[in-house]
Amino acid sequence: MYKVYEYLRDEKICLSYLGLINDSITVKFIDLSDFFIKNSGNLAKIKNKTSFLIVECFQNTIRHRDKEAKVEGHKDFFQINAWDNGVVLSSCNLVEQQHVEELSNKIIHINSLSPEELKKMHEEILVREEISAKGGAGLGLIDMARRTGKPLRYNLTSIKNGVSEFFIALEVLNPNEPARPPKVSFYLEKEIAFYKQLVEKDVLLLYRGEFSKEVMIPLIEMMEHNFATGDVSSKEKRKLVTIVEILQNMSKHGKAVNGSKTGIFSIAEAGDSFVVESGNFIEQTDAKQLKESLDAVKAMSKEEVVALYKKRLATPDITDKGNSGLGLLEIARNTAKPIEYEFTETPEKEIFFSFKITLQ
Repeated sequence: MYKVYEYLRDEKICLSYLGLINDSITVKFIDLSDFFIKNSGNLAKIKNKTSFLIVECFQNTIRHRDKEAKVEGHKDFFQINAWDNGVVLSSCNLVEQQHVEELSNKIIHINSLSPEELKKMHEEILVREEISAKGGAGLGLIDMARRTGKPLRYNLTSIKNGVSEFFIALEVLNPNEPARPPKVSFYLEKEIAFYKQLVEKDVLLLYRGEFSKEVMIPLIEMMEHNFATGDVSSKEKRKLVTIVEILQNMSKHGKAVNGSKTGIFSIAEAGDSFVVESGNFIEQTDAKQLKESLDAVKAMSKEEVVALYKKRLATPDITDKGNSGLGLLEIARNTAKPIEYEFTETPEKEIFFSFKITLQ
């Protein structure tokens, strides 16, 4: 996980989502962006604009995607990346080949218009009530261009089964930021390559950033949305409890670096199982004891783990960091395979702890 963490080191927040997409997921992305912007005073002026564009990106995906197409190697995708001076919102969905030329021409035309011309075009469409089967006649794309004040950066790639993948990326900058070349033109190429890696690994969700209560709640709700589409089974509850424990451990035991407890978390599909990985910095003095605890748990049978878990519940050893070892036992008793872990020493002599389990 350290390599992925370092790959995304320039971002304050990176949240990639390739699971079920609907309006409830939109709200979770808004919650996360609001948290980051609220804690980055220089971005306060773009809060409402960012929330609007998140909704528009999701609606664009829902409106234009080919719902019937099932293409191997593709997943609908949404991502938010945040820096101290702005955010980039990006998405990918399938488009039927018959709509590709029309969509491309529409974006090219929108990109050629001035702000005044975009406003006029927007008003004319509303007056004519020019509504197509795919929603407003480009209103969403026009709103994106107006809100960002920049040309829409996009890519249409023909794949198979008569469909193309449609990527679009939007950059929202602090209005007080000095003029500079747009990050998003480079970023779109980087994002497409990153997206393909995520699809290849069947990732549902990847988050890199600060771990706090305000972040964990929407992350957990996103995963719950994918695990449980109806009544929640006991197996699904165990998965969620285990994931919550991993996230809480990162928040509770992680080391603050440059003033915040940052880390990385992902969940991927693996047949009928889910692979959960996490990574965060820990104190040098904690590494030895953590390794000993992990090795001790790995050496136990599942029956021994369950028995020790019940014993710890009955006679808890409370420390300043919580019920000693209980969280690790909670995780171990729900894993389908042995826990995997790694300690990486960074060039700055920090210790980065990577953790991997399989849930079934």
